[in-house]
Amino acid sequence: MPRILVINPLGIDVHNEHDRQAARQAVGPDTEIVVRNLREVPPSAYIAADDLLFSPLLGAVRAGANDGFDAIAVACASDPAVREAKALVPVPVTGPFEAATRIAAAYGRFSVLYPGVASGPNEQLPQDANWVRRLAREYGCLDLLAGAAPVPVRRPQREVTPGLTGEAALAEAAAVGTEVRQRMAEAIGTYGPELARRAYLDQEAQAVFVACTFWSGQLDPLRAAAPIPVIDPIHALARYADLLARTR
Repeated sequence: MPRILVINPLGIDVHNEHDRQAARQAVGPDTEIVVRNLREVPPSAYIAADDLLFSPLLGAVRAGANDGFDAIAVACASDPAVREAKALVPVPVTGPFEAATRIAAAYGRFSVLYPGVASGPNEQLPQDANWVRRLAREYGCLDLLAGAAPVPVRRPQREVTPGLTGEAALAEAAAVGTEVRQRMAEAIGTYGPELARRAYLDQEAQAVFVACTFWSGQLDPLRAAAPIPVIDPIHALARYADLLARTR
């Protein structure tokens, strides 16, 4: 029975059950899915900056390998520390972007939709598409990248109070995280279908990768708008991790 560890690289667990259920839908009935979030990063509804994130994330990867998981999946579509993690442990490690490129390459040219949201303190949210091109180059498919476009997302009305620690910080971050998920759902529902259609018509894309795990399970309106595959980030991540685990 393959065992897959899905690492939610946030310091809160509000998204863990969503990630577990989405991953569960994409793998075989005999595959075990375990989701863990990080505990050593600042409580936030958004991904932390690399200098705050990488050490706790790599520690979680090492712990997963020591716990006997057959594959480790980092549940953030920018694949943070995935390259470093591959060199750290003897089990396969992957992220949504790598998984999506392996799938999209079978169709041909692909476009990427990613969150267009302002970055806050101690965060490192992409402000342009250079990260998409960097990862496409790293995974050997830059020539297949048809284009990339941000999906406009409004930040929540409130943020985690600077300097807040302990249980109060975790509770506040969880509340903000719930609002972030609502804003993300609003954004992909409002702008996603037209962006997918434009990727198909203007960029001649043969597949679209929706590059944020918050959007997993919300992509049917995009599929109705464009007659090409729309790749779900967690479904792709879980399927590819399952393949790696079974191959190993």
